[in-house]
Order: sequence, then structure tokens, then C-alpha cells
Amino acid sequence: MEKLNPFYKAMTILITGILLSFNYSVILNMSLFVISMVLIFGFSDAKKSTVAKILIPVGIAAMSLFMAGFLHSGTVQTPKAGTFTSYNFSAMTSAATSLYNALQLSTRVLSFAGLGLLFAVTTKGEDFIFSLMQQAHMKPKFAYGILAAFHLMPNIAKELDDAKLAYRVRGVRLSAWSLKPFFAVLVNCICWSENLAMAMESKGFDGDDDRTCYQIIKKGPVDVVFAIVTIGYVLSGMIFFQF
Repeated sequence: MEKLNPFYKAMTILITGILLSFNYSVILNMSLFVISMVLIFGFSDAKKSTVAKILIPVGIAAMSLFMAGFLHSGTVQTPKAGTFTSYNFSAMTSAATSLYNALQLSTRVLSFAGLGLLFAVTTKGEDFIFSLMQQAHMKPKFAYGILAAFHLMPNIAKELDDAKLAYRVRGVRLSAWSLKPFFAVLVNCICWSENLAMAMESKGFDGDDDRTCYQIIKKGPVDVVFAIVTIGYVLSGMIFFQF
């Protein structure tokens, strides 16, 4: 999965997600989740422990929606004397409707989560930005700006820890929701952004001229086949999978 072109992979998953928003088939949702997990665990280099940790909150969200849909989708009236047969049929119909609505909600979460994980854990951020530059023709100044912000995130986290430590050294107790350390981090981030902008301009990263890339993100027939098969499967599933 890592060998697929990141831009084409992103567009394929994006189109698939848009199509799924108009889908109500439990079988299609569940099959997409299973296929995504098979591709992640069997055909990628993603860390299985990381994927398993991410699936825990996904499973909790799916189970919560399942219970909410099952308990609140259907209503059953109290039976009257001499109407036990009709009441039993009504209760069974209501329970089946509630179960189907619950499965729709829960499997919908699983299908979207599976597609998101398929892209997130099998795509490097830098490769995706380079692919946007080469295949989507994003301007270099925007692409390198995103990369600079991405690589600054560890420094921002460290700066936040240093700001909290400075308050503790001075004996100032801060609550968990205090915003005081964030102001110091914000000031430093503004200084860093100005320095980065000046450095990029001094090195010619203005985006006006054509630039060469030291890392070429290739595209091939496999990317087209992946897009056609994935989107075609969803379209056919929306037609043939009625449950």
C-alpha cells in the first residue's frame, strides 16, 4: 500500500467516502471495513500495535451508536387484551427495524474509520506533500510551508513543556485548563514563522519559477487500477447490496 501514489490514493479514498455518505447498506459498510483491515494488516508496513490502539476508540464509538440506534429507533406499544398475536408481530417488526438502524449507524462509523486508517497509516506526510506538488501542481511555497509547520510541531510541544516547567520553577501552580503557557508558545511560534519565511525567500522558495524535485513520486497503472476497483466496488455495492 505504501507504493501507491499518495495523491491518487487520497482522491480514491475521498471519492469513496463521498459515495458512502449516500449509502445505507450494512453489507457494503462492513465489507469495506474488513477489506481496509486486510490491506492494512496484510499488505502494508504499518505498526499493528498503533492500528490496534486507534481501533479501540473507533470500536467504542461504533458500539455507542449501535446501542443508541437499537434502543431509540423503534417504539413498541403496550398490548391490549385479545391482541397478543398482533402485538408479538409488532414487537418483532419494531425490534428488527431497531436492529437494522443500529447496524447502519455502527457499520457506517467502521467503514469511514477503515478508509481513513487505510490512508493515514500507509502514507508518509512528506510523500503526500511531494505528490501534491507533482501530481496536483500545488505551488512550492505552500507545500514547503506545510512541511515546515509539520516539522515544527515537535518543537512546539517541547516549548510548551518548557513553559510549564518555568511556571513550576517559579512556584506558580497552573490548572489543567490554564492558557498561560500557550501565550509564550504562541509568541515563539510567530517568531519562528517569520524566520522561516525569511529563510525560504532567501533560498528562492517563492514559487514563481519551476523547481526540480530531489524525490520523484511516481504514478503507474497500479494507481489507476486501485482507483477503478475501489470506486467500482462501492458503486456496484450501492446497487446490489440492499441490506
